[in-house]
Amino acid sequence: MAISKKQTKTEELHSYPFDAEIFRQTFNRYVRRLNTIFIIVAILICVPFIAYAIALYLEQATVNVTGFLNFWYAGESLLMDLGFPQVSFGIFSSGIIAVGHMSVGLISVGNFSCGVISIGVFGSCGVISIGGLSPIGVIAIGYNNVYGIVAIAAGNKKPFEKGVYVNGKAFGFISFGRQARGVYVLSYGDEGEGIYQFSPKRQDPEAVALFTRWYKKFKDAFVLPS
Repeated sequence: MAISKKQTKTEELHSYPFDAEIFRQTFNRYVRRLNTIFIIVAILICVPFIAYAIALYLEQATVNVTGFLNFWYAGESLLMDLGFPQVSFGIFSSGIIAVGHMSVGLISVGNFSCGVISIGVFGSCGVISIGGLSPIGVIAIGYNNVYGIVAIAAGNKKPFEKGVYVNGKAFGFISFGRQARGVYVLSYGDEGEGIYQFSPKRQDPEAVALFTRWYKKFKDAFVLPS
């Protein structure tokens, strides 16, 4: 029987029997939710720029896209009137808001990006860093090889022949990942290592108290004896 959240204090959870399978199921639900957020954010970011690139291509192909381009430029003018700087585009771009293959800016978006807020497909570095591969930042969120004071890795690749997850490595003071390492660690598997660890292998009181405060569904992994 799962422990009611009203029946026990978070600090006491570690003293109850632990169900590793419920823990892993809960972990997977949080990862699926995080991956869904990643996909939605990626679509919202990419769609306008893809549409703009297609419009420019069609214009070069003598297709009349004047209406769309006028709408785009009007949007840029509105942002500038509201006090936002013009977005900088290019293979190598820099500016307050920079978008390109390699970008540097206060807000940067690209395959490789660096900025206060950076979003990179392959690599990113910033105070808040979001990337598919190897994001580095104070708060870093990504798919694999995530490095940060707070590092969250949402890797979800599981080869059929091995039966183990190969992505989702997080390294940080506070780290969440399938293979997490750091001081306070929430790890899906036994490969994680931390001073205070919450995983199928270890349920240290300090880590349990921290992570169940943020991710309350993990409380369901602690059960009363039947």
